[in-house]
Parts: sequence; structure tokens; C-alpha cells
Amino acid sequence: MTGRDLKLFDRINKEVIGDLGSGKPGWINQTAILYKISAKDTAVDMYGESSDGKTYKVGIEFACLINHDDFDWSSEAFGPDENQNATFHILRDAMIQAAIVPQVGDIFEWNYAYFEINGINENQLIYGKYDNNWSASYICHRIRKSNLNIERVRSQ
Repeated sequence: MTGRDLKLFDRINKEVIGDLGSGKPGWINQTAILYKISAKDTAVDMYGESSDGKTYKVGIEFACLINHDDFDWSSEAFGPDENQNATFHILRDAMIQAAIVPQVGDIFEWNYAYFEINGINENQLIYGKYDNNWSASYICHRIRKSNLNIERVRSQ
């Protein structure tokens, strides 16, 4: 595969998925907001645990593909609870342009819900070459908003 082939592959992917860096929505037009944990703003106790919960940085919106399961309802001691798993697929180039590396524990916001990253797969290799790692998949579970210290900034 030549560099020209990779550029064509990249252009087609950005046209289908979208390229928010250039302001172009894709045919699929799905986006999610990623919130990274702010280690310096999260207070910890002497055991290295967060007593008041984690604090997150301002969210960054990504164009992505999203696979999600149906809701699974459970009834706990505190009432009914919604459970849902989702996987967010993001082009690696979009993360490089945003200078961000999502990690386990970070949060995605999508469809009026929040999803915590459980695992990461970065194994979509074009022509099997490690330097052509094209996208990353983030395996997540739904988390209650009350467990988070996230506030959305509203534009005026």
C-alpha cells in the first residue's frame, strides 16, 4: 500500500464518519463527547483514592461509529437501574489532531447518557502493518450521572 492509497482511504473514512476538525459532518453523522479525568483537580486521600469523586476536563466532541446494546433493566435496593454497553470507534487521526489519548476510566457522553471506558482495542491495522493503525475502539458501560463531576458548558 502506498502513501497515496492511505490518503484515499483516509479521505473516504472522513467522508463517511465525519471530520469535526474541518467542520465537515459525515454521512453517518454520529458524535460523542469525551471527558478525560483531570488528575490535578481530583482530590485524593492518603490511600490515593478520590473521596469526592473524580473531576473531569472540558469535553471534546469526536465523530465516531457507535455500537450499542439494548437497555438491560435491573432492580436494586435503591430502585430500578438502566444498564447498557456501548463501543465507540474513533479514527486514530482525529485523536492525534486533538492531542488526546483516551484511557480506562474516561467518560463518553452520548444519547443523553454517560459511558465509562472499560477497555481499549487498537488493532485495526491496514494491510496488517502496525504503523497503519487506523482506529481505536473503546468498550464502555453506562454510568449514572450522579456518580460524575461533569458540568456541560452552555454557549450563550
